Amino acid sequence: MTHAPSPPPPRHGSSWREALAIDYHPVSPAEIAAALALHARHLRGERGGKRAAFKFADLAHADLRGAVLAGADLTGARLEGAMLAEADLRDACLFGANLRKAELTRARLNKADLRGASLLGARLVRADMTGADLRDGHLVRSKGGELVPATAMGGRGELSEASAANANLTRAKLSNAFIVQTDLRDSNLREAVFVRADLSRTDLSGCNLEGADLSEANLEGAVLEGAILSRVLLRATNLSGANLLGALLDEVDLGSAILDGAAMTRRLENLEDAVSQAVALHQDWIRTNGRAGQRADLSACDLTGLDLSGVNLAAAVLKHAVLRGCDLTGTVLAMADLNTADLRGAKMARVNLRGASLVRASLNEADLTRAAAGPMALKHGQTWPTNLTSARLVRAKLVGAELAEARLADADLTQADLREAGLAGADLTDATLTMADLRRADLRGAVLVGAEGLVLPGREG
Repeated sequence: MTHAPSPPPPRHGSSWREALAIDYHPVSPAEIAAALALHARHLRGERGGKRAAFKFADLAHADLRGAVLAGADLTGARLEGAMLAEADLRDACLFGANLRKAELTRARLNKADLRGASLLGARLVRADMTGADLRDGHLVRSKGGELVPATAMGGRGELSEASAANANLTRAKLSNAFIVQTDLRDSNLREAVFVRADLSRTDLSGCNLEGADLSEANLEGAVLEGAILSRVLLRATNLSGANLLGALLDEVDLGSAILDGAAMTRRLENLEDAVSQAVALHQDWIRTNGRAGQRADLSACDLTGLDLSGVNLAAAVLKHAVLRGCDLTGTVLAMADLNTADLRGAKMARVNLRGASLVRASLNEADLTRAAAGPMALKHGQTWPTNLTSARLVRAKLVGAELAEARLADADLTQADLREAGLAGADLTDATLTMADLRRADLRGAVLVGAEGLVLPGREG
């Protein structure tokens, strides 16, 4: 039996499609509209409906914004530069498709077949790719010369240089994928499979990778600041030169991972003495308005369980610090840098967080009862808001907390207790408020665009 020859391996900056000389067939706007109309009838189960088939169609730069193409056949289609924002591509076949520089913001790609597809430079911000298949795959020639899909031919799915911030790739299949220099910040990658994937120099800041499989993956130079890596499989994973500051590494075995030059949280020697000295110098720095003492900088330090209650740490630098279970009751952290800090389960009743920055900080189950997190008053009548953008506040206790004008965009407030909280003028754009208790909360002027799971008191039904 004579087998079709395997296609050449892909080269970055070139395409194996060129070697196959795909003869794309042009499709007019009228033909697209007619196919979409028939596809809509097909999806509704109406007589005369027909599944949309754009196999090897030339749809480059086509305007398909919001198009309903669920289950459509787009095998090998040329969609380079196409406008597919908010398009419905659930269960669609995009095997070997060219989606380079396509606009796919908020597109629905749940369970889409993207094996061997090229998404080089595509924009996938807030796209839903739950269960999508981006593994390797090639189009090969059959005996009759027709191009047909084939898997496991040594090709690699390509998501390199794409912008996919806040995308949902839960349980996506990305084994052997090529994802170099891609922006995946704050994306949901829970239980995704990245076996042998190339994620070198990719920005995974704030990503949720809980339960993902990164075995034998290349994450050299990747940025994982504040990422959730709980229960991640890191068998023979290359993390050399990676930034793991502020990453949550619960139940993770790093034994076989390559960590040469990786930046990670450190535990200070003589911890309590070192912190006491830093606090004392900081008090002098505050008292003398910076003329004496030294500003406390405990960045990337593991301070788990310390008692820092009532201490004045205004404007201190605690970026990437582990403060899990710490007692910060009544502590002054106004204007402090707490970005990607781990504050899970911390006691923070009556803490002063005015003007502090807590971007991507983890505050799950922290007690922030009556915390002061409103804006800091500056000179000349100006104010500086508290920044909790993309912070994790799952089951956090925020009863009576003052959060006026706080930045809470993309924050996770699932099951948070916000009774009587002051949220006037707060920015809750795209925040998750599923099962949050907002009884008697002040939401006057709050921005709630895109808030997920929002149920206002008295409107449960």
